[in-house]
Amino acid sequence: MKIRRIVTGHDEQGNSVFVSDDYAPRAQSFASIPGHAMAQLWTTPANPALLEQERDPTLDYASLIPPQGGTSIAMYDFPPDTVMQNPVDGVRVYEELGAALPGLFESFEADNPGMHTTPTIDYGIILEGEMWLELDNGESRLVKAGEIVIQNGTRHAWRNKSDRVARALFVMIGTSRPEKT
Repeated sequence: MKIRRIVTGHDEQGNSVFVSDDYAPRAQSFASIPGHAMAQLWTTPANPALLEQERDPTLDYASLIPPQGGTSIAMYDFPPDTVMQNPVDGVRVYEELGAALPGLFESFEADNPGMHTTPTIDYGIILEGEMWLELDNGESRLVKAGEIVIQNGTRHAWRNKSDRVARALFVMIGTSRPEKT
């Protein structure tokens, strides 16, 4: 996946400048699942500061899951479920996804493919195609291009029941889990 990313900042005099105009460096297309891809576009720590000219924060954090108060924005391509459920190489898929999706990959349930929970509030925007959002109670809703989902740390899975790749953008905000009473 190649996503052009334009980053602005300031020069030594405080004037606005273009810091970079290039492809997001933390991007991956998965050979083991044709059509499946992701690119982390930006991230911020819990107490963000303005960008230092020479630093790309997507390369600073191993996990795609942001810390409490931090953010992460990533774009994903989801091939149809028929492709996702039948990878080209079942062993390689775990290696590829594990390497490209640290923190997020570990949140997926081995006995319930696609189902996962993260300690985040997510803003999910379907850009192309359509996806089904499935919750742990079995209820699901169709989400079409241009529609937005706000997730509040819920257990869920995304399903592409169509016959074409769907593209989604997710902004994740790191949270803490509420204490159980």
